[in-house]
Amino acid sequence: MLSLTDVSVSYDGVPAVRHVDLDLPDGQVLAVLGPSGCGKSTLLRSVAGLEPLAGGRIAFDGEPVDHLPTHKRGFALMFQDGQLFGHLTVARNVGYALRLRRRPSADRVRELLALVGLEGYDDRLPATLSGGERQRVALARALAVEPRLLLLDEPLSALDASLRERLALDLREILRAAGTTALMVTHDHEEAFTVADRLAVMRAGEVVQAGPIGEVWAAPVDEPTALFLGYARVLAGVPAQRLLAAAGLPPASSVALRRSALVAGDGPLAGTVVSARATPETLRLVVAVEGLGELDAVAPLGSHAAPGEPVRLHVDPTRVATIT
Repeated sequence: MLSLTDVSVSYDGVPAVRHVDLDLPDGQVLAVLGPSGCGKSTLLRSVAGLEPLAGGRIAFDGEPVDHLPTHKRGFALMFQDGQLFGHLTVARNVGYALRLRRRPSADRVRELLALVGLEGYDDRLPATLSGGERQRVALARALAVEPRLLLLDEPLSALDASLRERLALDLREILRAAGTTALMVTHDHEEAFTVADRLAVMRAGEVVQAGPIGEVWAAPVDEPTALFLGYARVLAGVPAQRLLAAAGLPPASSVALRRSALVAGDGPLAGTVVSARATPETLRLVVAVEGLGELDAVAPLGSHAAPGEPVRLHVDPTRVATIT
């Protein structure tokens, strides 16, 4: 288990990471999620031993590691651009760390290439590979020496959106198959939800919320966290109570809504359509709901929901989160 206790990092006396406490159980993946400049990559680099601590403690399986140099921690780091050796074949890139440790193994290299879906790529050069294939090679190389912790620094951010989505699913399955404990930093909440078991949300150098993915998603700690996680709007006070009552949910001080939380139909909320936009899958509406203001809603394709028309809405409780 990786444990961070009161970890802080500073540059020239200016705090970049402040008082972080996190635990990562063996065999699980923790995603540290936050916007650019929030300190998530600095935190990752401090775990790797590339940044000195200003305070706190990093331990693995109960033993402190923050006093150890990078190469003695037993961790592996995978960067967002893969950083492959262009003059080496795929097989020699994957086996590089094994050769450094004087444990070269063609069988191990073939096993890893099969794990990442690149059988038969042994003799290819990185320049002949797609971006996704290069990242798979980088992942295989990082796993070659069976690190006790894999550190992933925005591993998919350099890829286009469709490839990123596909590779996120593959990354999750590869890490599960290998039984790897991993700490990943990302600014993409969908990527974090796909790959990770646990989530830590960072803002301005601090972890504002952490826990299992489902728990963080179901109860964001505050409005900025809810919006960053992908919720569209947040209601507070009387509007929140009214919407929760319409959804049959317990009262809470605030509530976060997905864009598809309100659905046109024979529901308890009355409003007037402000705008309507068709997508290939649904009709997206903005509705002025009585007592709640303008909210997003959806309707089936072909619905007659033009601007100015009255509409009634019901609430999909699975698309609603209370804010703790």
